[in-house]
Amino acid sequence: MIKDVDRSIYLERFERELKDLLCGDNVLDAAMRYATLDGGKRVRPTLVYLGAVAAGGEASEEDVIRLALAIELIHSYSLVHDDLPAMDDDAMRRGKPTVHKAFGEAYGVLTGDLLLSYAMKVLLDAPKEAAKEIANGAIDMVYGQQKDIEGAKTEEEFLAMYAKKTGAMFVGAVRAGAIASGADGKTLASLTEYANRLGLAFQLSDDLIEDKDEASLVTLAGRDRVRELLLLNTELAKASVSSLAYPRPLIALADKLQSRTK
Repeated sequence: MIKDVDRSIYLERFERELKDLLCGDNVLDAAMRYATLDGGKRVRPTLVYLGAVAAGGEASEEDVIRLALAIELIHSYSLVHDDLPAMDDDAMRRGKPTVHKAFGEAYGVLTGDLLLSYAMKVLLDAPKEAAKEIANGAIDMVYGQQKDIEGAKTEEEFLAMYAKKTGAMFVGAVRAGAIASGADGKTLASLTEYANRLGLAFQLSDDLIEDKDEASLVTLAGRDRVRELLLLNTELAKASVSSLAYPRPLIALADKLQSRTK
């Protein structure tokens, strides 16, 4: 049972299995490894684990790992595609050239396609209802990216876009883990609110860290207002899980993400 597995041990196994999954010798396999095996924050796999533990920890370690692998593969594909010239046209990510800069634009497209395909393959062996949560999060994320392309003009529009583009995958992660552990409705509702607020806080923190000249909520509302919203959503996230049996890891994660600098 996942409740018997320490988080650090779980994340070590997650990294091993992610590496093993992408072990092929094709150039696209190399591109997938380049996109995923670079020490990302692993927030979404952590949320799968925390959701499962918060709901009682009755899920098997294997099921939680599968769900975590799938959501990290989906997250990685979205970053690869988001960096493409047709989207954000970014040259650097995580301190190194983006996939399309390192491997070419066409391979950037295919690398994202293949990461998503691997995610689907992994989800086929995961609990069905939990897998649906990750699929729903992935769908909402794409609609959020659409809103990003179209542009937000008000604070409300920015927050609605963040809830889809970032928050939906946080929700999918924590709900998948919780459902795999047989969460009751009350626990699931608390974790859903937590993940919604955490996703907003995470994206607001990104805005403050990046603070680019391009249109952003910082540009629209100013750094002080974004800090205010960051603190508010962090506190609301923590409050939403305070009555659960195991709230401390969830609260600690919210505090950690609020104070990050990269």
